Parts: sequence; structure tokens; C-alpha cells
Amino acid sequence: MPKQGDIAVAGDADEHVGEEARLTDAQRSGSPRSLAATWAGVLLAPGTIITGMVAAGGSAGPGFRWGFGGLALGVIIGTVAVASMSIWGPRTGMAQMPLGRLAFGALNVVPQVFLIASLIAYNALNDLFGVDALATSLGIPFMLALSAVVAIEVTVVIVGVRLMRVLGSVLSAVMLVISIWLIVGASGVSPAPEPPGMEGFPFGPFLLAVGLGLSVSISWTVQACDLSRVLPSRSSPRGVFVWVFIGMTIPLLVLGGIGAWVSTDAALDNPMVRVDELLGGGVAAAVALVALGTSLAIANAFNDFSAGLSLKQMGLRLPRVVCSLLVTSAGVTLALVGRNTQLGQLTSDIILFAGYYTAPWFGVVIVELILRWSEPRPWETLASKTRAAVAAFIIGFILLLPFTATPLGNQIASDYPVALGWLGWVSRNVLDGGDGAYLAGVVFGAALYAIFRRIGRTPNTVTVTTSA
Repeated sequence: MPKQGDIAVAGDADEHVGEEARLTDAQRSGSPRSLAATWAGVLLAPGTIITGMVAAGGSAGPGFRWGFGGLALGVIIGTVAVASMSIWGPRTGMAQMPLGRLAFGALNVVPQVFLIASLIAYNALNDLFGVDALATSLGIPFMLALSAVVAIEVTVVIVGVRLMRVLGSVLSAVMLVISIWLIVGASGVSPAPEPPGMEGFPFGPFLLAVGLGLSVSISWTVQACDLSRVLPSRSSPRGVFVWVFIGMTIPLLVLGGIGAWVSTDAALDNPMVRVDELLGGGVAAAVALVALGTSLAIANAFNDFSAGLSLKQMGLRLPRVVCSLLVTSAGVTLALVGRNTQLGQLTSDIILFAGYYTAPWFGVVIVELILRWSEPRPWETLASKTRAAVAAFIIGFILLLPFTATPLGNQIASDYPVALGWLGWVSRNVLDGGDGAYLAGVVFGAALYAIFRRIGRTPNTVTVTTSA
């Protein structure tokens, strides 16, 4: 799941050089091969296992075969998008959101608002999963477990990037061990079966699984260059593409496959209990669950850090730590509101809906980057069609909403049929409940921006000279 090891913190350890700075070649080093290990470390997170459980759907879903098949297809399409975007990191030395300014200019604040909202939503989900892990392993009440998760999160936010990096490296290694352990445990159970009476190809559930696969992959396009920008400009674009693709697909498919294999109704209600069963219970399993809960708290600290930076870039005149803690508070509040919601349903709502904005954003930015491919120093030419970019992004986001397939969206459409009945309408009436929003969002964003960019008024071209 996106935002479970947020990579936008890959700036200077002292936080004096933020993601705004363009790295010169003298500040860069490494090989594209390093991207595979780095991405794998970022994506070795428990949320992907739970996403796999949702894709297979328990007794109401398509089962392992179709659920994992759809999830895998979505993951592959999404990682191709992230790998394509990552090529621009070595070429420009820029982080992803600042690179988006080539299209959005000063109006880049608009997608940043969506980014912050999505980070808050993911924080709430991570809080609940972290609480679930600690409560299951230690047998403690909800509020005590939540206090422990928040305490870890706040500590890491205050200490900063150095602690995040150390803990991130340690927990990635721990997650690797737990993943192998889970594979061994899952080998002793039968894969999630197809529901009785299902005949033919389950079109809707398969598309929903595709959407889930896209949600855990293409959503990372908003941070794609944050890792690759540290590589020298001479780095092979093909090498960057291949190693990002490998580093993302392996952990996403393995962890998602484990979740889809062991999906049951009980797993959707309480995922960490199912994980505990696979680990065999006992003290060792309890320690593993504590590690999972801690990793989710660390992931939230990463998210808080990124959101704090974004708030400061948007002009909020508060210390970065205060900005980050504001996001922490918002996530905890949302977690408390959703604590009584079935976790499988809440996962589907947040994982899908919180990432939808990345689809039209990717469509807009990839068009701009393709058009700038021949520019030797694209960062020196400021955006000329910022209003066109924002219009395409917002309209593209609105147009994808009828293609969405979330329990929350369907409930809203049912409660307010006149005003909001169009939410998920295409999904319910054409796609048999399947999700087509990510693909539709990319198409709408790209097509609208290409049109608006061509027909819009062209201002005078403004260039800036950098010392890079």
C-alpha cells in the first residue's frame, strides 16, 4: 500500500536541503541496480498483505486465482508507470513533486493538497492496523494500543530523518524475515477458493482487484523520482526503468499473493489475527506482530514528515515538526472515527479512494515530460500552461469518480441519489462493481491536458538560470 514507507524524506539528513533542491551531478552517485533494493525495502510493508486479502475477497470475492490475477495485472501496469517516471530523476536531479512544477508551476499547491489528504487517510488506516497488531499480540485494550502506536510515531517525527532511516532499514530486514515466515505458514493452507456457484469470468471482482493492484503501485508516481534523482545524469534510462520495475513488482506480488492466498471473511474482519495464525502463534508470533505494529507506526512517521514538508512549502509558517504533528492528529482523529468499521471495507475505501488523485496527476505530468523530452535542461524553463494543468487535473479527477468502486462511495450514492448518485455509477451499472477509476483518471488527465495545452493562451516563455 502506498505511503507505508514514504520516500519523500530522501533529502538531507539535517533537513536543511529539502526536496526543493535540484541535485547537481557532483552530489549524486550510485547505480540503477541500487533502486531495486531500495524500492523493495520501501514496499516490504504489511499493508500489501492486507490488500491481497481484500482482492481475493473472502467468501464474497473471486478467490485466489482471479483475485491475485487482477491484483498482479494492476501491479504490473502501475509499476510500469512508476518506472517510466523514475527515468526523469537522474535526468533532472529533482524530486517528484518539484518536478511536477514543470506542468503546474506555482499552482503545484493544488495536487499537494490532495497529497496531504491522502497521507492523513493512510495514516488512519495504518493506525488501525498497528493497533490491531499490538492488541492481538499483547492482549491490550484499543486505546492503550493506539497510545503506543502514536507515541512511536510522535517520537520518530520529532527526532527526524536519521532515526527514520535507521528504523526503516532495520524494519525492512525484519519484514523480509516475516515475509519468508508467512510464505512457509501459507504453504500449509489451501488457497482462497472461488465462491460456490460462481460461473465464468468474474468481470467485476477481477476489475476491483486490478484497481487494488493499481492503488498499491501507480500511486507511487507522485514520489517516483525521489529515489532515482540521487543517481548520476549519465545513468541508463533503460537500467533505471528495469531495476525500479523489478524492485517494485517482487515485494508487491509476493506480499499481495500471500494475502490473497489466505483470504477469509475472518481475515477481512481482523487481518492481524489471520497473520498470527500463519505465524503459528506463541511468543515468536507475538514478537513478529509487535514488529509489524511498529513498522506501521514508523510508516506513519514517514508520512507525517512528508506532509509537514508539503505544508511548509504551501506557506504554513510553523516549524516542520509542528506541521507534521498536525497531520498526526488528523490521522488519529480519522482512525477513531473509523474504528468500528470492518477493516476489509475500510481498507478498500482508503486504499482505492485516497490514491485516485494520482491517476489524473500522472496523466498531466507524463504529457508535460514527454513534450519536454528533447529539452537538455528542462528545469530551466518555467511552466507556461499552469491553468491548463490544474484544470485537466481537477476535471480528470471529477470524471473518474463515476468509475470508482468503494463501499463508502456506493453508500453515499445510495443515501443521496439525486445529488451524488453519479458516484460509482459506471462501476455499478457497466463494470459489474469493478473499479476502472485509475485507468480512466490517467486517460482523462492526459487527454484533457494535451487538449487544454494546445488550445490555451500561450504566455511569454520565461526561463531561469541555475547554478547547477
